[in-house]
Amino acid sequence: MRLTGPQIAAGIALAGMTQEGLASEAGIGRSTLYKIINGTAAYREETIRKISAILEPRGIEFLPSQGVRKKEQTVTTYTGETCLQDLLLDVFSTLQEKGGEFLIAHLDEGRALQSIGNDFLSEQLRKRKQANITCRLLVREDDPNLIPPYDTYRAIPDESFSPYPFYIYGPKLALLSWQPEPRVIIIDDQRFSDSARKLFDIAWNTGKQIVRGDKK
Repeated sequence: MRLTGPQIAAGIALAGMTQEGLASEAGIGRSTLYKIINGTAAYREETIRKISAILEPRGIEFLPSQGVRKKEQTVTTYTGETCLQDLLLDVFSTLQEKGGEFLIAHLDEGRALQSIGNDFLSEQLRKRKQANITCRLLVREDDPNLIPPYDTYRAIPDESFSPYPFYIYGPKLALLSWQPEPRVIIIDDQRFSDSARKLFDIAWNTGKQIVRGDKK
């Protein structure tokens, strides 16, 4: 959906943010955001997607009629080829202020990297490091696409591995399916994320450490 400047301005206000704060979080210039809001500059769809990925997890819903409102629901859905990128943007948006852990179970690094791209991943890793966001990842032992340092990974048996990964961060639990179309469902409820985190810890504590000969 193509957002208008007034929608973005209203969304910022409803989210309790400032234009400066949104611009900083989205990685765009304040003057650029000002021009987008006032309709005096063209913008890329990627920029609007970043803005949406910051405001929507804060309960902002953009309406097809060019309206905007505060959502009460605790479930957010992203669909399409960029849904995993949208999820990772939400992870950073959720954890950047206080830091914290980002947990992924049943991660296929090769498929994930193919979906998000090297440049996007490198930027996210850089920003997570600056924000003190750490990761623990449950994978297949023979996954050839693991990224050093390997102590962030634990291997789970093939018979326990699922093609449907889930993600835990802050109060949120996210689920990803690739078929029939890529779709991410994010549940913003501390009870669900706490329950999933306990199961993750059990698998982590019994998982096999990854040892590789190369150290990059």
